[in-house]
Amino acid sequence: DYLFLGRQLPSPRSWACLLALLVGAMGYARSDSSFGVKGYAFCALWYGVFCLDQIYLKHVVNTVKMDSNWGRVYYSNLLASAPLIFTFAGDASELEALRGMDKAAAVAVGVSVVLGAAMSYFAWSARALLSATSFTVVGNVCKLLTISINVVMWDKHASPVGIVCLLFCLGSAYFYKQAPLRAEAKDENDGKELQLPK
Repeated sequence: DYLFLGRQLPSPRSWACLLALLVGAMGYARSDSSFGVKGYAFCALWYGVFCLDQIYLKHVVNTVKMDSNWGRVYYSNLLASAPLIFTFAGDASELEALRGMDKAAAVAVGVSVVLGAAMSYFAWSARALLSATSFTVVGNVCKLLTISINVVMWDKHASPVGIVCLLFCLGSAYFYKQAPLRAEAKDENDGKELQLPK
C-alpha cells in the first residue's frame, strides 16, 4: 500500500495487529498435525503472489473507471472463464457429461454461478472502499467460517491450540486500522472532511 498505492505507513497499532496475525498464523501452522515444510513453503509462495495480486487489483479499481461495479465483475469472470472454453472444446467426455447432467446437478451449478457472481460483486465493492491490506485482512478473517464448518464436519481439522490461534488472528484483525491515503492525511490536517470513494 505504501510503495504502490499512495498510503501512509500503518500506525503502530496496525503494525502490532499485522505482527499478531503473523504469529497467530504461524501458531496455527505449527499446531497442524500434518505440518510439512513443503506444504507451507507453497503457502508462502502463494501468499507472495496473492499480495502482488491484491495490489494490482486495487490499482485497477483506482485507475480504470467503469460505469458500474458489474463491469468489473463481468470482465474479471470472463477472463477467468476463458481457459475453460479450451478445456471443454478439447475434451469430448466433458461435453458429454454436460449434456447428460440431471436437474439436481444443473441446479447446483446454477446456484454456484449465482453465488460466485455475488461474491465477485461484493469483493469488487469492498476493494473500492478498502486498502489492499485491509481487504486482505477482511478476506482472510472470512475464512473462519470455512474452518468452523471443517471442524464440525470432518475429523481432520485444527487442534484446540490451532482454533485458539485462529481466534487470536480474528481479534488481531478486528483491531487493525486501515492506513489513510497520503493526500487524505494532508486534507485531515487542513481540516477538510473526507469522503469514502464511490
